[in-house]
Amino acid sequence: MPGPTEVQQARRDNGPLTDRGATRKRALLDAARRVFERKGFIETRVTDVVKEAQVSHGTFYTYFDTKEAIFSAVAHDMVDAMLAAMSTPIPTTGFDERIHDLVRRFVQAYRPHAKMIGLIEQVGTFSPEMRELRLDIRDTFVRRTKRGIQRLRAGGVLTDPDMDVEYIAEVLGAMLEYTCYLWFCLDKNFDEDRLVDTLAFVWRKTLRAAR
Repeated sequence: MPGPTEVQQARRDNGPLTDRGATRKRALLDAARRVFERKGFIETRVTDVVKEAQVSHGTFYTYFDTKEAIFSAVAHDMVDAMLAAMSTPIPTTGFDERIHDLVRRFVQAYRPHAKMIGLIEQVGTFSPEMRELRLDIRDTFVRRTKRGIQRLRAGGVLTDPDMDVEYIAEVLGAMLEYTCYLWFCLDKNFDEDRLVDTLAFVWRKTLRAAR
């Protein structure tokens, strides 16, 4: 297949230049997600996405050069949606309530995206490119947790000077992510209130050790 034209490359690098272009790209992303969730990554072809979006192959290649490229875009789009759902104002309540609210909001943000998250876990084993995608998404959530812990330290809630903020963020995040993966992606049966209470309990106990 010949390489992209200058116009195509500019649109891939800089995004659509018009409202119409933005609408077309949005339609491709939405269509790709539906197809990926229905057929899986391996079985999905560019032709499937084009058909689902009701656009031409030329339109697809204006914005994306491969199936992997649009999968990556869909994945990052999903992360943005999750972060937006989690970024509600912090309630003016005590430490325990704030931690419980954080866990509850993560669970609620994860649930509608479980199929796509499950696919991201799978494709992370396929190639170095897909592995980097998975790790990049993971790091997004770890950085968010790290910032939250640093705010607690800055506010005097956590006072231990030897607290390893980075690794605590990694470990607490891994616990939360993998529990949701078992729950929503592998269909392990959990009682929601009991599980959220338990996850929040572990977070609180871990962070209180640094108080």
